[in-house]
Amino acid sequence: MTGIILFVKRKSLTIKSLLALMVVTVFSFINDATLNAQELDYHFGVRGGVGMSTLSGFQNNGLKLGLTAGGYAKFIFNENNSIDVELSYSTGGQQSQRWVDNNEAQVKIYNRYSLHYLSLPILYQYYFTDILGIEGGLNLRYCMAGSLKSKIGNDSWHSVDFGKDSYNSFDMGLIMGVYTENFIPSDHFFVSLRAYFGFIDVVKNVGSNKNINVQVSIGYMFK
Repeated sequence: MTGIILFVKRKSLTIKSLLALMVVTVFSFINDATLNAQELDYHFGVRGGVGMSTLSGFQNNGLKLGLTAGGYAKFIFNENNSIDVELSYSTGGQQSQRWVDNNEAQVKIYNRYSLHYLSLPILYQYYFTDILGIEGGLNLRYCMAGSLKSKIGNDSWHSVDFGKDSYNSFDMGLIMGVYTENFIPSDHFFVSLRAYFGFIDVVKNVGSNKNINVQVSIGYMFK
């Protein structure tokens, strides 16, 4: 029992240490770049897109289509380096289906987990050329609501909202992606492709079930 408690504490400490390290690194970079830059440039913008999500570790897990939309502030230090801070709404979850035996006949069971997040990504961006850039950083997310819809065969869908004690409202994970600001013939638009890997289980006490998400989005920068 003591070993389990130590493992949980150690895991919690590791996540907190990683968060603290990334925050210190980002602010140190901003401070150094600001001191070295002649003038810090910044822009605001909006972005929106679609994505596919799933929960790792669940049996028969499948992909679920979702949406993302929000605004951002981009702090540009030079032609290669920038920091992107966003506030967005995004959906997650997964859907699955499986066959089960029922009175010598097989019926299909459908499950659909739906999650609604308020997200705060903090990303470092490096632009290699006039075509392609890479980005990576931390995403802090708050789950505003969650539900499970299920049905058996051709029956009606049955929906159950997640109780506050059944899931973790806070989520944190890593974002990695690529983007381009010159693919569309305008310096206001950009296109990005991102992958998100969560560190924290969504549903409590059911084993590993962390968020995994891939998004494609288009944005507009006000200049």
